[in-house]
Amino acid sequence: MRTRAVLSAVAAVCAAALAPACGGDAAPAADPAATYSGLFTASEFVVGENRVPFGLVSRDGDFLEEADVTVRFSRIAPDSGEPLAPHAEAPASWRAAQGTTPHLHPDGELHLHLDYRGFYAVDGVDLPEAGLWEAAFAVADGTPTRRALFAVKAEAVAPAIGERPPATRNLTLGEAASFADISTRAVERDELHNTSVAEALESGAPFVVFFASPQFCTSALCGPVTDTLDAARKELGGVVEFIHVEPWDLDAARNEGRLVPAAAMLEWGLPTEPWTFVVGADGRIAARFEGLVSVEEAVAAVRRLL
Repeated sequence: MRTRAVLSAVAAVCAAALAPACGGDAAPAADPAATYSGLFTASEFVVGENRVPFGLVSRDGDFLEEADVTVRFSRIAPDSGEPLAPHAEAPASWRAAQGTTPHLHPDGELHLHLDYRGFYAVDGVDLPEAGLWEAAFAVADGTPTRRALFAVKAEAVAPAIGERPPATRNLTLGEAASFADISTRAVERDELHNTSVAEALESGAPFVVFFASPQFCTSALCGPVTDTLDAARKELGGVVEFIHVEPWDLDAARNEGRLVPAAAMLEWGLPTEPWTFVVGADGRIAARFEGLVSVEEAVAAVRRLL
């Protein structure tokens, strides 16, 4: 287990749009000496099975990495506001993600920053009721932690597993005037813009589509996600299309300094970014990941469909 000091710690784990779900300070710890708070890297949890990704960060901005962590999930009683008997308890696994994020500096130069992001996740957490829930974190070596609260919705806002995604006709390399028109990734070009979602659906083959903006991401998670999914594509030998879609209108972001949802983001009804969807040969969503995703998670989700 180790800790690492980072800048903008809360922003790196939890976007401002996710603030209602990041209940580290909203739930006072019983132990006033508690130093690590749980912050979720996702905001949409729904009734049924969920992947629960999170980070543990101290008041000084240090992340607790690669620790042996167990999470206990409890429903919060609506009348008293107190947690009910624990509903589930499961170990979390540490998952690493690394990438580069381009930042435009005041001098007009585009500088690349190496991001090392890691996160914990618990898979297959059954949350049977909508409402307010608590996650309590226990570290094997006794490192003190604070619980976090999160909301569980009755239904998903983003496309759910089993649904057919929109047949988006996003611009591809063959249609765009330049690579910069369709991506803020700091490369000359990549293999993530060869086809549209509509074309992938028509092909009848599995594919991956993800919404992320390395340069204009609001959560500092998109650079690592984009690089991670390109690495997953390469590990799979390029046998499956990976489609990158920028969530923001790039003209408004670059020329006006405004983050305006792109047409594709509105079409998919995404409340946050980044999002990753794995679509099966039947044209239905087989897996979805909000926030950070690891190479291993993406590759495993795709291989289940091959």
